[in-house]
Amino acid sequence: MNAGKKRIIRRRSFIGTTGTAVAGLTILPEYLFPGPAIKSPGQKAVSEKFNLSPNKNTSGTGWWKKEPLRIVELEEGYEFREKMELLNSLGANMEHLTRFADTSPGTSFLDVHNLYGGKKVDFSSLKEYLDEAHGHGIRVVIYYNVHAIEISYARKHPEWQQIGENGKPIEDVYIVDSSFCINSPWREEVFQTIRKLSLYDIDGIFYDGPIFFTGSCYCDSCLKLFREKYNKTIPSKTELSSRREDPGWKELVDFQSDSIARFLRDTEEILKSSNGKIMLYMNGNTLAPSWPTARDNRKIIAETDILGAEGGFLYRELAEPVYKPGAVAKLLETQAGGKPTVVFDSAKQGPWTFSILAEGEISILFSQTITHQANVWLSVGVTPALHKNNMDVVRKYNRFIKENPDPFTSTGSMARIALLWPQESCNYYSGSSVPLTDFTKEMKPEKAGNLNEEFYGFYDGLARNHFPFDVIDEVSLENDLAKYDLIVLPNAACLSRERADKLAGFVKEGGNIISTFETSLYSETGIKLNDFRLKEVFGTDNYGDIFGPLNWDYVTPGKEDHFSLKEVSNILINAPTYGLKTSTKSEVPLYFCKPLPGSYSRAPVISEFPFMIENKYGKGRSLYFAANFGNSLYRFHFPEYYRILQNLVSELSRPLVRVENVPSSVEVSLRKKGDTVYFYLINFTSEMMRPIQKIIPCNNLKIEFFTSLPVKSVKALWSMKNLVFTAKSDRVSFVLPVIEDYEIIELSF
Repeated sequence: MNAGKKRIIRRRSFIGTTGTAVAGLTILPEYLFPGPAIKSPGQKAVSEKFNLSPNKNTSGTGWWKKEPLRIVELEEGYEFREKMELLNSLGANMEHLTRFADTSPGTSFLDVHNLYGGKKVDFSSLKEYLDEAHGHGIRVVIYYNVHAIEISYARKHPEWQQIGENGKPIEDVYIVDSSFCINSPWREEVFQTIRKLSLYDIDGIFYDGPIFFTGSCYCDSCLKLFREKYNKTIPSKTELSSRREDPGWKELVDFQSDSIARFLRDTEEILKSSNGKIMLYMNGNTLAPSWPTARDNRKIIAETDILGAEGGFLYRELAEPVYKPGAVAKLLETQAGGKPTVVFDSAKQGPWTFSILAEGEISILFSQTITHQANVWLSVGVTPALHKNNMDVVRKYNRFIKENPDPFTSTGSMARIALLWPQESCNYYSGSSVPLTDFTKEMKPEKAGNLNEEFYGFYDGLARNHFPFDVIDEVSLENDLAKYDLIVLPNAACLSRERADKLAGFVKEGGNIISTFETSLYSETGIKLNDFRLKEVFGTDNYGDIFGPLNWDYVTPGKEDHFSLKEVSNILINAPTYGLKTSTKSEVPLYFCKPLPGSYSRAPVISEFPFMIENKYGKGRSLYFAANFGNSLYRFHFPEYYRILQNLVSELSRPLVRVENVPSSVEVSLRKKGDTVYFYLINFTSEMMRPIQKIIPCNNLKIEFFTSLPVKSVKALWSMKNLVFTAKSDRVSFVLPVIEDYEIIELSF
């Protein structure tokens, strides 16, 4: 390269609910590319009926499958070689290229805000950049923003814009931007760009987006396609979002998610000419409803090589659950069907600020993500000066991953417990609320059936009690469930008859379930039923109304010697915020007390309504909470609830591991690869509030792993120590002298 001519990276920070920046590659007009035009798939694809059978599989030898991806995204202020040397020093083997430019303004290659001034850009600099990156062992994936564009340029092509229900373009994206519709002729501009980028030695394409914004899209292309498919006009998204049982709601949700899948499929058709060397993926959905943006992970992964989503961004003033990166990684593994996964972990506090996250925050982002087999994409700042802060922890983790790839490659979970993420209920259950993001703008009013909080309450309870567990979705219920002893259903309100029958069969054959609130009381499309689809499994006779909020009320034992109440001494236990009136002839370990009229009323008396019902069904058991039990765990952390959950899970699942002197702030996971078992310990022990500055070490952790196989060695990979162990006929025991932020114990048999 010309050392006398310094090229720099100019980019607004990587931000937003989809891990996006407004700046990025959105469209590259024809004048940027010398040479003859390349014919795109054509407008015919726009008007075709949706045909979305999977066209990609898990086989193949793509470079993205050969080793863990250590993705670091740097931003502006770097000469090419300087940037690559820094990426090397941070242990990266892949980056997302957002923009690079000559020093003069308005000539940047991947700069949305300066791109469209009509100036011809020297496109050959891309080859120079790729040569430099590949020479340093860095894969380059082109970051392609397909959801945000400067309003002034968008208005030059009004036929391309997303249109709201009011007939006006969507022009409040990130406050200052607009967005194009992937069903409009704009898609042909995108495909033309992809074709020309594929002529260069790029390693992949990352789509940031596409999405459908709240209240959109009603452009001419969408109206035409929807009418062709359903023979009607597009209904109001805003109106139907509060009436999700309406058949038109599912049609709209499916139409938009199928549109994204079709856009990805058409992109993949273009990339076939690269003989499979160019990887394709996009920013998928996290633990949230898919309908606000139309990103359905199951449909996305059928058309892409990797499933990725944001898991480490801290929204709502650091109020995100500390477990979110791990929860997202677990869910993606379930949905990816064997393909690699990526969790986007932003090392910026906000995430829309230029501040670098504290060292402790970066540590828990990395440790959770890699433990649950996802690759890490870390966005680490804006300028070289900022990179001087807290980067040692990035180097430490990436070096460890590079030197120890086996625990993070092709392992399988050993968990005997599955926690359901109720994705369909998020989309169709009228009792759910919508989490705050930059796309949803504001949280929907609190409702009794808050699914995020119900799920995270159980996630927290299982993790604090050191139970290894998977996260699955409703589609997973169609698979063989025999590997699990216990499935937890946190207000899985919407269940199809087929999936309910599968769960019933699971229990009948000896499996166990814990469920809450309105689980199975709605169809898969949100229609409220006359009774629970799992009525016989729950052992309920009938149900009545939801009651609450229960601000100062209690539950009390109906059978004090029940196993769920072991070491629970209180006669009065705090009630959850909402209950559901039910009746049963099965065993009732806990009842609701009658609601009190005020906070300082007389002692409550027991009611006739069960709080928890135990029912034996076939060879298995059901423990049903007629309340939002998980929500109260999440919000109030009642110690009795943690103890009850610990007792239930210990009774209903076979132990894999037993720990002593291990604080509840240490999470345990178990995975296996061949004859090797990996025991992952994630230390969350820290200060009293986020952002977490430092992780506090824990000492002398006593661990027992239940196995009848002879153990050859026990090694602590992070601390690089061989551990002394004691083997018995059914277990192996050892002591971990200290855990700082992370540890992996390798048991070889």
